[in-house]
Amino acid sequence: MTPALPDAIAIAIQETATLIEILEHAHSRIVELSEAGKETLARASGSSLIPILYARAGFASIRGRRSIPLLADEIGLLEAAVINLESYQGNEVVLVAGYQLLDDFANRTRNAYPVCHVHGILAFAGEAEDTTSGSATPSLT
Repeated sequence: MTPALPDAIAIAIQETATLIEILEHAHSRIVELSEAGKETLARASGSSLIPILYARAGFASIRGRRSIPLLADEIGLLEAAVINLESYQGNEVVLVAGYQLLDDFANRTRNAYPVCHVHGILAFAGEAEDTTSGSATPSLT
């Protein structure tokens, strides 16, 4: 039996792009100014989340959705990235965007939604029904 997934907040695709920019900037600043190991850098900057966000955004785009799920512990990665950007003199515009996202996401935690995995990608539970009603095998005709 697989453990139940926690609920997630919905973030817009544009917010996803902003989140990725913040994580990338944090990663580049920390790499430039720190001698930490690769794993520590990925945690401190949140950069390990970037490929996951791209997968979710791609899935949402294919399904015609305008938002993707973001788990609470993933919000923690954004918080770590923003804190580290403060320490490593990150771009002020990026910092402001990071704090704005943190505020927006904190306000949404009261309205979390159930999630599941669809084809190995985290999605809102309602999107799983969309997939199961159609063919699991792509048609090339």
